[in-house]
Amino acid sequence: MSSITDQLFKALQNVQRPGNFYASGTLEVFPPRLEVEDVGRIALPLLPLQAEQLVAIAEHAPYGRGQETIVDTTVRRTWQIDANRVTLRGKHWQENLDAIVNRAAIGLGVSGKIRAELYKLLVYDAGSFFISHRDTEKAAGMFATLVIVLPSEYSGGELVVKHQQQQVKLDLCCDDPSEIAFAAFYADCVHEVLPITQGCRLTLIYNLLRPDKKMPLPEPPDYRLEQDKVTSLLRNWATEFSTDVHEETPEKLIYLLEHAYTPAELGFDGLKNADEAVADVLVAAAGQADCEIHLALVSVEESGSADYAGSGRYWDEDDFEVGEVIDRMETVSGWRRTDGQPSPLPTLPFSANEFCPPEAFDDMEPDDVQFHEATGNEGASFERTYCRAALVIWPRARYLAIINQAGLGATLPVLHDFCQRWETGNNDQNTGLWREAHTLASYMLRDWLPQHLGQNAYKSSAVRDFLDTMYRLRDSEHLGRLWSMVAANGFYHKENSATLVQAAELLPWPDVVNWTEQAISTSAARAPEACAALLSGLGMTETTDSAKNLGAAAHALFTALPGDPERFPQLQPWERSRITVNIDLVADVLTGFSAIDANLAENTLNYLLAWPATYDMDKILMPAALHLTETAISRDLPVVERLRNAVRMHLHTRVAEVLEPPADWQRDSQIKCTCQDCAELRAFLDSPTQSTWSFKAAEAKRNHIEHSIQSHKCDVNCITERSSRPYRLVCTKNQASYQRRVEQRKNDLDMLARLTV
Repeated sequence: MSSITDQLFKALQNVQRPGNFYASGTLEVFPPRLEVEDVGRIALPLLPLQAEQLVAIAEHAPYGRGQETIVDTTVRRTWQIDANRVTLRGKHWQENLDAIVNRAAIGLGVSGKIRAELYKLLVYDAGSFFISHRDTEKAAGMFATLVIVLPSEYSGGELVVKHQQQQVKLDLCCDDPSEIAFAAFYADCVHEVLPITQGCRLTLIYNLLRPDKKMPLPEPPDYRLEQDKVTSLLRNWATEFSTDVHEETPEKLIYLLEHAYTPAELGFDGLKNADEAVADVLVAAAGQADCEIHLALVSVEESGSADYAGSGRYWDEDDFEVGEVIDRMETVSGWRRTDGQPSPLPTLPFSANEFCPPEAFDDMEPDDVQFHEATGNEGASFERTYCRAALVIWPRARYLAIINQAGLGATLPVLHDFCQRWETGNNDQNTGLWREAHTLASYMLRDWLPQHLGQNAYKSSAVRDFLDTMYRLRDSEHLGRLWSMVAANGFYHKENSATLVQAAELLPWPDVVNWTEQAISTSAARAPEACAALLSGLGMTETTDSAKNLGAAAHALFTALPGDPERFPQLQPWERSRITVNIDLVADVLTGFSAIDANLAENTLNYLLAWPATYDMDKILMPAALHLTETAISRDLPVVERLRNAVRMHLHTRVAEVLEPPADWQRDSQIKCTCQDCAELRAFLDSPTQSTWSFKAAEAKRNHIEHSIQSHKCDVNCITERSSRPYRLVCTKNQASYQRRVEQRKNDLDMLARLTV
């Protein structure tokens, strides 16, 4: 069985000519010079006095019944004046009339030469009307009637035109006296004029003729069969989504148009020839099948390598051929609604199976190809673009699935909007608004959020935003789904811990415990900081009994804490180097473990103190102790008191050291480099009497000495004297080490005071 895309394309193959059973519009004109026999020149807009004069010399308009022509004011009440009594002049009138006829022909879908022949001047005063009727053929070659309403003040008098099962009601009254309205309809259409309620309308009636006798008279395009077939196809397609969706089922249908359109001219009212006809059929069918339809631009941008095929010495674009495509971006954008307005739809991706037919995608011709000459280490390259206008259709019920194709950048704002509007209502989860948010969230969970959870996922706020919105919506189902994804992928992003902990409030605690243990077992060795934040958040928000359930997860994290290299045989050296140890990790494991298992917290502190190379006392443990002490929830924990004592002991030991300025000029000379120049530097540093050393050498040697001084933090200032060549590096000893110890003593005393509870 052929696909929906093939079937739709075949169903539209007979739709070749645009047009409708009627056409109407307005035109800004210079009013014609109108003269009527026995009245004279008629002022436009029509004056009430002249309206009375016209009625006085006119006759009741008859109507045809079979072979008879009858005057019956219960059927037709209006006044007519024969064309031979009417004169139309004016510098621009013929030009305006030609423009009206041309627009009428386009609207009726008629090509070839057309002539407009004035038939009558009709005067509709108050109460005038004409009941439903068909026009008879009034001249050879006549196929349609053209109605032109001259500037006149009136109300009512709408023109109703019917054709088969279709009907349109046209109000041809113009407020601006510089405009005239027109309507044209095929002669076999049933039409009527509703009663004039006020004022008087002045109307020119023309017969539209095809003078070429060899050509058949035009008929209104009739695509009812095609429209019915397309409607059925779209309905079946939409139903398929609600029952059994297959991967090969396209989520949207893309019908490429024949003509090229720029973004500025893209619109349903600007479509040409067969494009207009196809659009009319698809718009009507989409409406009946509960589908949405838009105009859009389908774009493809490609770039890659180019192959040189020329033989000359000079570069020319004709000498290159497209090679391998390396980058390709496929989008649908520039959306236009059927009312001509831009649509807020985001830029969407597309797939080849969405084209009608699928091979239409393969037949797209590039609009532009540019080649770039090889430069440096890069070879020749090319850039190629395609752009085609298309009609894009999807089931109205699948609108959220279509938005989801654009990714989280498009779906998150829509989800936030749903949530905000739901919160301002009655917060009922049975409302359509909540169900729409729930449906959109399910698409996001399926297609996009898993990409933000793994170890190599790039950091973004998407997961936090999603979790927060689901929490506000009280959507426990989707919160549970995301938690289970975290369990399967591991937890690597500390910034998401707070929203995960918040989400746990709405989930069964046993499930949260199991998910947490699974996530930490998977990722603790590679992301201990993130796991510690999650576990601490859960432990500190639960009751004592509930927190104890997290013991297995806490033990899994403890065994994965950095420090002992024997713990991580499965990690490569580069993986170990990426694991960071910081203050937050220490604070989170001590507070979290204290809430879960106090003995484990004590063992953890023993471990931290046992690996000072990893958990440096000054850089890690001391600021962690200060943070825990200054935080009310952790200040009085036993393990925190032990950590404070260890830090205070370290500080007291250092404060007890003798602090005196150097007695002479001897300074620390622990220089690792063994070169001759650094040997001289060491001798200078060891000298108790030498305060200055002048090193005359080339720039490279001077830079080396200066680097040794800086990297070993020697108590030496350096300046370069340029009085003679080679330049001299003048090194002068200072008391930097002593000053650093003075500053450290001050900081140590301050830290001791702050750690005293």
